[in-house]
Amino acid sequence: MEYREWDMYDYILESKAAVRNIVENQDTIFEQALNYCKEKKFEQIYILGSGTSYHASVAAKKIVEDKLGVKVINMYPMEFVDNEQVFNPNTLVIGVSHAGRSSSTIRALDKARELGFLTIAMTAERERPITEHADCCVYIEIGDEFAGPKTKGYIGSIATIAMLGLKLAVQNEKIEEKEKQDLEKRMLDTSDQIPDIAERAWAWYRENAENLKKCRRLIVLGYESCMSAMLEGTLKILEAVRYSVVGYEMEEFMHGVYHSIDQDTYLLYLGCPGKHYQRMVNMMKYFGERDHAHNYMVTSEKEQESKENFVYPFQNDPYFASMEYVVPLQVIARKLSLDLGIDCNISSDPNFHKKMGSYTY
Repeated sequence: MEYREWDMYDYILESKAAVRNIVENQDTIFEQALNYCKEKKFEQIYILGSGTSYHASVAAKKIVEDKLGVKVINMYPMEFVDNEQVFNPNTLVIGVSHAGRSSSTIRALDKARELGFLTIAMTAERERPITEHADCCVYIEIGDEFAGPKTKGYIGSIATIAMLGLKLAVQNEKIEEKEKQDLEKRMLDTSDQIPDIAERAWAWYRENAENLKKCRRLIVLGYESCMSAMLEGTLKILEAVRYSVVGYEMEEFMHGVYHSIDQDTYLLYLGCPGKHYQRMVNMMKYFGERDHAHNYMVTSEKEQESKENFVYPFQNDPYFASMEYVVPLQVIARKLSLDLGIDCNISSDPNFHKKMGSYTY
């Protein structure tokens, strides 16, 4: 199968440049939002989005909450529309939609405006409906991404949400400009590794391709700073290979799901360093011995070096780890879909969102 000019894998490689563009052009990108928020009071922030947009907000939550000093709530838009009833009147709502057409995010922004909240739309596309449903707009400046499964869009969304939070923190005198610049550098140190991670992950995939092509049930496990990578990696593989892929926070997995593991189950562990790492290693060993399950780990710990495990010297930054740990899963999604004869660059139904009303045109 031939690559298109705009293949999903190429967009993974472009993620490094996309993050650098956001950092280098931050004054222009965030000018409208900073002016809008200036001298306005907000004590909590809802970041609303679906799919990749939601996962990016999960990744950015910790740095925004820590540095801005306000509660940040990640939520699916329809949960906000249908089930949120009690609010702090001093609330900022950020609606994220890469394509700028998400009907649920638009509805959530409409509710926020009706409640008198501050509203910001965030999108990668110009002249899209979402921009008419918020008081101001921030663009995710990553360039074109025509492939269906968003990779560069995920990384760029994390960077955009994080940078907005940091610039608001400086404007509100919660942190100094020097601290913001130090955090920018840490983010760039992480995203600069993405092309190398992708190339090495492709080599790792090739070593394991014959076994991975047999997989029809995959479970992805994560924790702590890799929660967003788990969510997004699960979605990317699901979108691309189009069979059963589910993801769990590691502790949640232990509450019942473990009963379903057998010798036909493939388990992919995101083993970032931290307080839960050894428990994950123990669990991997447990399922290998009990069920002869197919175990694969993504980690920086050299003790795990084997054919099945992807070991890489990740930055392991607690704020940005998901930007790097997701890359091997993005690579699996693209390369495995190719080997299965699936062109994941093409939607299984280009008219799905029109039929379901999930996009606004």
